[in-house]
Parts: sequence; structure tokens; C-alpha cells
Amino acid sequence: MPRVNASQPPPPAPARSWRWAVLAVVVAAQAAFFYSRCDTDERPNVGAFGPTNPPFERPSIQDRGMLGSRAPAQPGDLVVSRGKALIAGLATDGRRVYFGESLLGQRILAAAVTGDAETTLGSGRMPLDVALGKDVLVVADAGGLMTDGQGTITAFPLDGSGAPRVLASRIVMPSAVAVSATHAYWVDGGSVERDYIDGFVARAPLAGGAHTVLAAGEREPSGIAVDATHVYWARRDVNKQGEVVRMPIGGGKIEVISSGQDQVKRVTIVGSDVYWISSKDALGTRAVVRKAPVKGGFAFDVAVAETRMCSMAIDGEAVYWSDPGEVDGTNASRSGRILKQRLAGGEPLALASGQDRPCYVAVDATHVYFSTQSFERVKRAPKDIASMPL
Repeated sequence: MPRVNASQPPPPAPARSWRWAVLAVVVAAQAAFFYSRCDTDERPNVGAFGPTNPPFERPSIQDRGMLGSRAPAQPGDLVVSRGKALIAGLATDGRRVYFGESLLGQRILAAAVTGDAETTLGSGRMPLDVALGKDVLVVADAGGLMTDGQGTITAFPLDGSGAPRVLASRIVMPSAVAVSATHAYWVDGGSVERDYIDGFVARAPLAGGAHTVLAAGEREPSGIAVDATHVYWARRDVNKQGEVVRMPIGGGKIEVISSGQDQVKRVTIVGSDVYWISSKDALGTRAVVRKAPVKGGFAFDVAVAETRMCSMAIDGEAVYWSDPGEVDGTNASRSGRILKQRLAGGEPLALASGQDRPCYVAVDATHVYFSTQSFERVKRAPKDIASMPL
């Protein structure tokens, strides 16, 4: 597919969309939930393993994994960031975690993995995803609730020096972003009024300059990843079935890696394989992580959820994912979990349970980090639960 130069202005985006109205209602409900929770005293839930009731026996490895926020840990070893604002996107370099705030905070933040004071890298309006480069954090921002075409892709210097650089603007739905050594890549999901056929995949130099549309006319593109030669994403085909595709990083022919998927998200490259979340397994009932060779070929299941998956991260040894759990009558949930499945096979292991709707996931050499919708909004848990203190 030929490249389209971004200097040619795209057709004007519609001013409003019913999906924004729906999103506004959802966010308003979430805001009420956060206010109701954060106006109360947020003390840790001290149970059988709390300081006043020491355990009568050492918990097993499986028990420790299921304890979640009540697992024994040193001070600061679990909660990385507290706050009222919803978290959008999560990344780590092993020293700090990076994330965006939407709704209440509207900031782009960095926090030490040990939970020390946060650093504000800049401001945002409605960040949806983040990607970590060598010295910048790239943020995909939808721009606002009720007006399409106000999204941006912005690079924030990690050391706080210099002003953030807007790499692209006038985006309808920048739902996912990825970073190479020289460029930022993103997908624009398109607008409902045009049946999402106006979605596209684009890139821009991290140093600044005009951005280039690599693939136009993509229906509902979602998830994005990049390696040394190609950019990968998911889309809907002419029959509105999900498929994972790739294209040379400078533009060119689109190749289908795997078709017949369902609502693909969180595309990731590890070695010579591409991984993604599909919302339904072969039986059409549960979410699943799948993988296929980057050049295309048979796709098979790597990890299957009990019900749903919100997000995932992979470190070369295992895949980690978030199960948001079920929301009860109070619009809260304590059934969310963070799970680990070795790529070599075996049974999944719960690293944290009893969490409030966990979603975004990131990993470093020793820990998995995840967002929740509680006041303790970013947490971490050891990747190897056998290493947790007893």
C-alpha cells in the first residue's frame, strides 16, 4: 500500500460521536466511585497475616500468590503509587514506572519502583497508552471526551529537560503506541460514523518533523508493536473478523500474519514471534493469549484466561496478564488477579489476587507492575512468588 504524506490534511473529523457520550457516562460513574472511596480512610486491609495477628504457620507458595494486597511484604514493596485519578498506560525501565492520569489528574507521571515521590513529566488530557523509548515517554492522548480529532502523540523527555514535543495532532482515537530507536508508531481507530474505515497506522520521528501515514483505510486498527524491520497491528477484515498484520517500517505491502481472530489487542513482539490477546478462545468463551511466527503461520494458544484479559506483558520467559474480575453491586470488585504463564507451558500461577479491576501490566527483571481502580492505583508483585518474604 502506498504511503500517504501527512502534509496533505486528512478529511475533517466529525465533531461528535455517540461513543464519546457512552464513554462520558462510564467515566462519570467511575469518578463517583473514586470520590466515594477516596473520601474514606484508605487503610490496608489487615487480615490473618497482619501485624496484630501473625500467622500460625508459614503459607504455601500458592497461598502467598493468592494473598494479593494482603501478602506479606516489606514497606513500599507492593504499592508504587496512590491517587484518585484513573491510570492510562503503564511502562517501566526497572528504575521507574511511567503512566498517564485521565479524568481527575491529567498528568504524565514517573514514580520510583520502590514507591518514592512521583515526578511530573508533563500534562495530558485523556491519555490512552504509553510507550517507553531510550530517553522519552511517548503518550497517545485522545484529547477529550466529546470532541473527535483532538488527539495527539507527544514525546515527554524522561529527565524532565526541555518541553514535550507534539509529534502528531488531529487524531480521532489514538488507542495504541509503540516506539523504535528513531520513530513513534501509532494506530488511529477511526470514527463510528464512517464504520471505522477511516482508521490508519502512522509514524513520526522522535526528534520531531512531519508524520507519515503508513496504512490508510484500516478498519478499527488496535494494538501495535515494532521490531527492526516491520510494524505489526490488528484490524478488522472485510468480514469484520479480527486479523493480525504487518508492514515494513517504512511502508509497503501489508501481510496477514493470522486471521479469524476476535477483538485483538495488545500486540507484542518477542524474538521471532508475535503475541496478542484475542477476546475469545477456540470455543468462543474465554480470552486467550496467542502467538504466531512474525512471518505468518499457525497460531496457537499460550495462555487461556478463566474469563477475560484486560492487558498483558511478556519478558521472554513468561506472559503476565490481568484478569479484571467481576464488578459487584457497589460498582467495585475485589476479584481481580494478576497471573503468570510460562511460555514453555505449565499451569498459570496467580501472583496477586483480591485486586480492584487491574488492567495495565508491565514487567522488569524482578517484578510485575499493574494498575488498579483503587486508591492504591499502581502496585507491584514479585514475578517469582517463591521469593516473597515469609
